Amino acid sequence: MAVKNIKTLSESARQNKGKRLAAKGFVTRIGDGFRVRTSDSLRTSTIFIVRRDELGPIRCDCPAYKCESYVQIGFRCEHIMAVRYAIVMKNTEFDVRTSRANNGTLTTESRKSERGEQNAKSSSKIVSGDRHARNVDLDVFRLDKTRGKYDMKQNRTPETNANEIKEIFSPGEDQGNVLNFSSTLRELRKNVDPDLVRQREGRRDRNGKVQMVDYVEWHTVADILDQTAPNWAHSVRDIREVGNFMTVTVAITIDGVTREGIGTGLVRSEMGIKKAEHDALKRAAVKFGIARDLYKREFDAIDREETATPAAKTEFSADPVAQSISDLVTSKQLSMIRMLAREKSINADEECSALMNCKCSELTRRAASALIVHLQELTAQHVPMRRAG
Repeated sequence: MAVKNIKTLSESARQNKGKRLAAKGFVTRIGDGFRVRTSDSLRTSTIFIVRRDELGPIRCDCPAYKCESYVQIGFRCEHIMAVRYAIVMKNTEFDVRTSRANNGTLTTESRKSERGEQNAKSSSKIVSGDRHARNVDLDVFRLDKTRGKYDMKQNRTPETNANEIKEIFSPGEDQGNVLNFSSTLRELRKNVDPDLVRQREGRRDRNGKVQMVDYVEWHTVADILDQTAPNWAHSVRDIREVGNFMTVTVAITIDGVTREGIGTGLVRSEMGIKKAEHDALKRAAVKFGIARDLYKREFDAIDREETATPAAKTEFSADPVAQSISDLVTSKQLSMIRMLAREKSINADEECSALMNCKCSELTRRAASALIVHLQELTAQHVPMRRAG
């Protein structure tokens, strides 16, 4: 199935598009969220829903938000921008109409007359102004259903809506998410309880001894996630067959941050497939810090063993003397041998005689190459000082 490329607009472009959507009246309040309608050049309309989820952040169900929110924390698509500007525009409209109503009331009161007819007319104008303000309130503010009737919240003011905007779109929200995620990481990186650590046979070292490897079970990892980050979620991203093995890619998401791990298992075994998924889950969890010290300990042991393993000695030919001119050492090889010998304070002919019982000028090209490698590996402090040739 082909995957459609999702084009993400720049922040300024998203803001401009959000303003246009709000100005056209394409934003509608529905329950606890907003419905944003968009249209393209073909005059086809698409509706997206913007609302606050159970975890707190404002989310949109458009493809651009779903794609970018995994990469960029606090990403706001043009539909979220449209909701924000729509609320601001409604507040401005309310301010203008309310001020006009207040001015009308003051003018009416200043022109009060002693005649009852004028008072009656003024009262009717005030009532008319109040009804007009109520109609504005119906368009701007939420209606709550109480006892089978819609009870309008008349006490809400532009200041109240401004606080709502701050609550929904406050930049401190993202900062709080980052701080909460940092504290969650610190908890996840704590060392695992030794009682939960298991051991199994691992590889053999260079002496043939079996090395024991510490590990944790997948359900232990899941328990740690449940205790430290209850809102964690995981999904299987990819399953592939590679020869006799199955590779599974699992993603874990915590506070909007997703990290993946890959596990392997035998294809022909059900336990092998389960093992692949469980290993992938553990490796994804390690990237959040769970049981990372166990893996670090294992790799440190491998590094120490590789460092302690002596380098393989250079093997010299059993017949290093050239039998023909075509096989004789080249002048370039001789120059390299002399130069390396001087750098190491070594007599090149004496070293060659000790190793292959011949002089440098008698070597074959292959033997000369082996001697060059040998001289490059030598250090001055590991060999006795000899007179330079």
